[in-house]
Amino acid sequence: MDSMGIGGVSGFFRVPAPSRTHLKPPRIADNREMIAARVAVKGVLEGVAGEAAADQLRLAQQALGQIRESVIITGTALEEPGPKIVYVNAAFTKMTGWLPEEVVGRSPRFLQGPKTTRKTLDRLRRQLTRGEAFEGEDINYRKDRSEFWIDWYIEPLRGPNDEINYWVAVQRDVTEKRELQLQLLQAQRLEGIGLLASGIAHDLNNVLAPILMGCDFLRGQVATEDAREFIGLVEGSAKRGAGLVRQILSFGRGLAGGSGVIDPRHIVDEVATMAQATFPKRLHVVADAPAELWNVNADPTQLHQVVLNLCINARDAIAEEGTITLQARNLELAASLGTMRGLLPAGSYVRLAVTDTGSGMTAATVAKIFDPFFSTKAPGRGTGLGLSTVAMIVDGMRGAIDLETVEGKGTTFSVYLPALTAAKVEKLDAPNELLRNGAGRRILIADDEVAVATIMREMFENAGYRARTVSSGLDALALAATYQPDLVVLDLMMPGAAGGDIFASFRERYPETRIVAMSGLSGEEIMREAPGVAGILEKPFTQQQLLETAHEALS
Repeated sequence: MDSMGIGGVSGFFRVPAPSRTHLKPPRIADNREMIAARVAVKGVLEGVAGEAAADQLRLAQQALGQIRESVIITGTALEEPGPKIVYVNAAFTKMTGWLPEEVVGRSPRFLQGPKTTRKTLDRLRRQLTRGEAFEGEDINYRKDRSEFWIDWYIEPLRGPNDEINYWVAVQRDVTEKRELQLQLLQAQRLEGIGLLASGIAHDLNNVLAPILMGCDFLRGQVATEDAREFIGLVEGSAKRGAGLVRQILSFGRGLAGGSGVIDPRHIVDEVATMAQATFPKRLHVVADAPAELWNVNADPTQLHQVVLNLCINARDAIAEEGTITLQARNLELAASLGTMRGLLPAGSYVRLAVTDTGSGMTAATVAKIFDPFFSTKAPGRGTGLGLSTVAMIVDGMRGAIDLETVEGKGTTFSVYLPALTAAKVEKLDAPNELLRNGAGRRILIADDEVAVATIMREMFENAGYRARTVSSGLDALALAATYQPDLVVLDLMMPGAAGGDIFASFRERYPETRIVAMSGLSGEEIMREAPGVAGILEKPFTQQQLLETAHEALS
């Protein structure tokens, strides 16, 4: 059965000359196809007017059936239940799933639904009541009740006496266009975050620096194991905060994170503890990581984010009571393994798996699960970036990610990371005697953050150095003339003169003086500001890092 539903309505094609109907200009610059469709519909209905009546119907059927945009023609009654459909073309069926015989004689209001905007419908009714054309965008619903966005244009077809005989609606599915616009907005927001991050990173790291250094200092002052354990918790939180600041900078600027040899067990245990403490009490979190687990080369903050994001995804998949299991295993692949993200070569891996007893996923969801901005969560509950970020991080670690899911039973995400089977995690010991042997050498600390400068001075003095502090680069230059420091520890982001200029002045006036540059920004940025420095300190740093850097700069 074809799409023509007009039957024997006479006079339908007796429309006025083109000058009597006006098409509005497009609302967006790239909507040329929509305008072409409107003109095509109007041209068909006008162009067949000179043919015989039977030929009119046949020619209109063929011509309108070829138009890619959905075409709906209705009567003019606007009162309840609304105008009745007399014709839909093949594109309408393709767009909505409704066959012509299912809709002819019905009001097109069945295409509306909960998210169709009342404001748009009120404007539509006002303009049609006045006999005016209408255009807009809104949500319609398919036969299966899935929603889609339409670009919508309705125009009256008038008879010889200028009376309105029919309304013609041309509709175009713009769902994909709107999704791309949303992705662009999200990308712009992320770019803005990156710009903001560089501006606040220095301040955030200045807040974290005295906490991290203070933990090092206090650990040597307390006698009980409970106190040292508490200090360790504070120190761990400060390090995670510093790692998050670095990660925001890395994502905002496209920089790589700092990787090293780590034991994945610590990540699994830490995330499991955090999840059990913060997730709803109806969820049970289980950690399963053997003592003989191999090490991996990774950025600990990024790996922490991978596991945490997978746990959050698992949490959101469980509507009632359920279990989230974090499992880590050594894996030897004798042959390559196919995954959703490509082929994993044979070799030694650590497999990190997060399993939930939630709702599982459909095949359609699985196909898009790692796409940026794709989300099955309600608006406001997610950005659609969690799993795409996980995949990006894992790819950067030369690993792979895969999943298994069963609708109604749950999902397992598996992350495969190349293993370091022989490597051991290096533990930072307390500063050794060599680092503590300052031998009375003079240190000049220039930092406008009083807390940071004070703790650094205490650390240097406890290690056998003599230390003075100033709060600006100009004060440091002035004091250096009389104090004659062996080493200057210079913050590059202080009020007043630019850090790079202060560094250059030190090199010119005191060429023999060693300088360690520090900042809340990255090492690469420090090097650009102060090329040729004897050492670099990225805030926040530990007592060990401070004393090691000073020792190396003076050696």
